[in-house]
Amino acid sequence: MDPEFDDVVAPEDLMALERRYAEESHRGAPSRRCRFEYAWGLLRSRYNSDVRKGVAMFRELMADGAPEEQRDCVYYLAVGNYRLKEYEQALKYVGALLQAEPGNTQGLRLQQLVRARMHRDGMLGAAIVGGVALGVAGLAGLLGFAISRARH
Repeated sequence: MDPEFDDVVAPEDLMALERRYAEESHRGAPSRRCRFEYAWGLLRSRYNSDVRKGVAMFRELMADGAPEEQRDCVYYLAVGNYRLKEYEQALKYVGALLQAEPGNTQGLRLQQLVRARMHRDGMLGAAIVGGVALGVAGLAGLLGFAISRARH
């Protein structure tokens, strides 16, 4: 177990994030910050249903986010998919992150952890070579474009 990727949010902290999200939703659309923080809390829940909800929220945030926010969303999508044991998806997202930032230490550690879990679970091999390569190329192009736009 890796504390950075496997830690669990305290239920009272998640409830506080959920209350804030509900309050802002009741007044209209919740702010991006509120949505991001709630999605982050959901990813760290011990319940897969919460993690799935967090992954869905990060997908939405990435789709309509500024290029500099997309990097964080890609990272958290990798973490969320790792926590759901959807290792091929996790590798796709972490691969896109590493394509844009090859020296990213969090990404490199997460990639190693995912591969180790896949190997342990007997899923390494064709899954990495086949499906991931295509997904990484497409997502890396999107992320690279977004990052290059953010720098100009």
